[in-house]
Amino acid sequence: MAQIRDTIELLTKVLREKGTSKLKAEMFRLAKFNNDDAVGPFWKLLFEMVYFLRYKTIDDVSVLATSELTTEELVVFVKKEMQYMGFFSRDFASLPMDMTRGSRDLLLAFGWVMCKAGIIDKFMENCASPLAEDTSALYQIDTELDESFRKRNQLSPRAELNPTQKVKYLLWLNGKLRLSLRNLYTVQRQKANLTHKIHKSTEGVSLTPDRNHLSVLEAYMLRHPELLKKNLQLLERDNVRLQNLLLWKEREDIFWKWMESVLDAKLVEIQQSQSRSMHTPHYFVSQEGVDKMEISREKLRDAIVKYESIIEHLERLWDIKKSEVTQKDLDNLIASIELEISIQRANIALSMGNDPLPQPISNDQPRWAYVRPSPLKRQSIGSATMPPGGGQSGMASLSESMKHNVSDIKNEMSELHKLVDNLRSEIQNKQDLYQSDLDDLADKFDDVVCIPPMARKIP
Repeated sequence: MAQIRDTIELLTKVLREKGTSKLKAEMFRLAKFNNDDAVGPFWKLLFEMVYFLRYKTIDDVSVLATSELTTEELVVFVKKEMQYMGFFSRDFASLPMDMTRGSRDLLLAFGWVMCKAGIIDKFMENCASPLAEDTSALYQIDTELDESFRKRNQLSPRAELNPTQKVKYLLWLNGKLRLSLRNLYTVQRQKANLTHKIHKSTEGVSLTPDRNHLSVLEAYMLRHPELLKKNLQLLERDNVRLQNLLLWKEREDIFWKWMESVLDAKLVEIQQSQSRSMHTPHYFVSQEGVDKMEISREKLRDAIVKYESIIEHLERLWDIKKSEVTQKDLDNLIASIELEISIQRANIALSMGNDPLPQPISNDQPRWAYVRPSPLKRQSIGSATMPPGGGQSGMASLSESMKHNVSDIKNEMSELHKLVDNLRSEIQNKQDLYQSDLDDLADKFDDVVCIPPMARKIP
């Protein structure tokens, strides 16, 4: 127990040295047992970790942001950034905006960030020698010259100038810019020459193994020994940081084993909540009502399975046929169907004594092909058109045969109408179902507007 406490204290020291807010090791223990006192500090720590991963540092801006942002804004920002990094914990996403609970989930999220992003490794990468950092503060700057240069480069508004004067002013600025670029190029060449001279004159003397000469800053510090004290302090501070980081690398296994115990406690809590919610509720419903609901449920399931198989079969057929059938084949098929319908209409008209038949369905209505009758029916139609016997008996048999055929056609037409009605109802149901699915899908996205296509009128 004392070993894990020392390891966590070492971790808090490493975090503190990188600029995070002060956090006690006791907060980790409280967060393990889901104590609400650790919620606020861990939200702040997560914010600082997210800020470090985005901007590579923890500076005064992060401190100012934690003090000026509201609790809701800070929580929303951290959740959003964690989701961008790939942390999709449902429990973490459902934590309240007022920072009142969820310290264990915050501790697990902190452990995930440390493992996923390699926080400690990034700390070690940033902990470099101060000789390689920006040391512009070591040089004295002429403030008066800098102020005059800044005032000279401030452009006043030229709204009162006419177009000709504006063009001349822009040409003057262009010439001034070109002259400044030439001066900059000249200064850069001079800097490169001077740097080369320093490297050439200090060849064979080096403070680092990756080069055999002194850098410009090292040569400058040799000429100004009073700056060595400041750099020695920076080096000592970095040495302490590196020692703590190396010590953490030796002890981090202890921390991760302790984090496994935190995860186990979370899993035990989930199992307990599931066991409490798995009890069977008691409803005051008679056994007869339960049986009817079970029968209705079975019928509904069978109907759903039936229509799903039909839809899947139609989709497979469409996938197969849409690549095989061309527009020319479709035109030929439609022409053959219309020819067959016209032949059947002519035969029926001749059989019924040239009575006029209803006109075919217009082109804007769906086409329905009449099912060709069986050979027995075709034989009866042929025999009816040319009866073997003459006189009244032949006409009577012809009339009975035609009545029978007409009734068959009417039955077929009624079946087709029923099929059309069923298809219309199914299409309407599918449209309602898909519309509800689209509405549910659109509700899941905040900045998305779902515009359905223009509705086609069902014939």
